[in-house]
Amino acid sequence: SPQSGNGANGSETHSNNNSTASYYDLYQAFDWTEYMKETNSVAAPQECFKQAPLPPINDFKVNMKLEALDPRNLTSTCIATVVGVLGPRLRLRLDGSDNKNDFWRLVDAGDIHPIGHCEKNDGMLQPPLGFRMNASSWPMFLLKTLNGASMAHAKVFQTEPPTPKSNLFTVGQKLEAVDKKNPQLICCATVGAVKNDQIHVTFDGWRGAFDYWCRYDSRDIFPVGWCARAGHPLQPPG
Repeated sequence: SPQSGNGANGSETHSNNNSTASYYDLYQAFDWTEYMKETNSVAAPQECFKQAPLPPINDFKVNMKLEALDPRNLTSTCIATVVGVLGPRLRLRLDGSDNKNDFWRLVDAGDIHPIGHCEKNDGMLQPPLGFRMNASSWPMFLLKTLNGASMAHAKVFQTEPPTPKSNLFTVGQKLEAVDKKNPQLICCATVGAVKNDQIHVTFDGWRGAFDYWCRYDSRDIFPVGWCARAGHPLQPPG
């Protein structure tokens, strides 16, 4: 694994997710300019990405509640709690589920909303997949969960950036990408292949163990230098 610390499955070595200071101390800023010179490579330009040119400000706090789509059941809108904050990213846990299914979202993600958004749009909040109680206890659980809770205010949610009109990536370009197996990590990566709306993300120095295909408008890929601007650690090549 590119780095097994601070895992998203609760088995982290740096377990205090509210403070990322000790995590930052582990990483000096990676010198992309030097690395691209050495590897004779170029960065994928900003217009390739569905990311804001300036990383969004993260005003969320740990324990705030919001609405999020259940990543394992995208037809369900659930209550989620912020359990970690890292740069412009949120580590979320669906209320009523365990810590084995935490997931990460950017503060300008299109599938997170303030509490009440679902109801305003004639939807109903659902229990998460694998709700740990009897389904009939969901309404009471919901009342208890929201009673006196710290709700994320509408103003801390940022507008989702526009989608590029087409896939502009070319093979060999450098980027920064989330490691799907350890999603708290963002690593140095290269576009290994391009096919229709998809790109193949290959992690530099890891011989294929973590590579994956994703859509060109994935929110898990970023321009070179994004982590440095966002105050987010970047894993150097393996």
